[in-house]
Amino acid sequence: MLDLSTITHLDLPYENLILTGFLGVGKSAVGQYIARSLSLDLVDVDEEIELQELMSIGKIRELYGDSRLRALEYEFCRHAALKRRAVIVVPGAALLEARTYGILNQTGKVIVLTCDLGEALRRMHIASEQRYRDATLRRRMMSRLRREYEIVNDERLLQLDTTQLSIEEESGLLVDYWMTGEPKGGHFRYGPPPQIMPPERPVVAVNTRMQKPKSDRIS
Repeated sequence: MLDLSTITHLDLPYENLILTGFLGVGKSAVGQYIARSLSLDLVDVDEEIELQELMSIGKIRELYGDSRLRALEYEFCRHAALKRRAVIVVPGAALLEARTYGILNQTGKVIVLTCDLGEALRRMHIASEQRYRDATLRRRMMSRLRREYEIVNDERLLQLDTTQLSIEEESGLLVDYWMTGEPKGGHFRYGPPPQIMPPERPVVAVNTRMQKPKSDRIS
């Protein structure tokens, strides 16, 4: 595993590391860890929007609709794209917009963080148990999770499955890919995970001929 303490600012390429994924995957946490470990600028688009609008992403979408949220995401991504050697954290739904994807993809490496949905729910519960218990907030979170999960179906984007990874392991793999351009290990893939097919059941022959009970047979 790559030791981030051995990396200096000048070791990094003159481009950004762009982390995306669905709600609950932990993209903000790993983005903060990498930025703090390497003393880099961090732009978390969700946090920037909520600070400006003084309300949550779910509330913005509920009050003003997707069009307003998409416009805000594009504006903050456009400003973030002016940076170099920065960590940019973007919600998955934002990169489904062609213009937002275009400006960010030109400035660095885009990686989709993913994990099993059960693990994502567990991480959300740990991160904010009180919010998770609120029925209204939980409904907004689930709606957003379903919307952002579509990013895993984009076959253009490299994905890192973080289900079995610690934040240190995850960060090491991401920074190594950022520096070399080569995804290493079996945790990277392109496109959605392969579907798990149920095992085929053996064909059982059924005897359709009815036999009379022995008592009814003619001797």
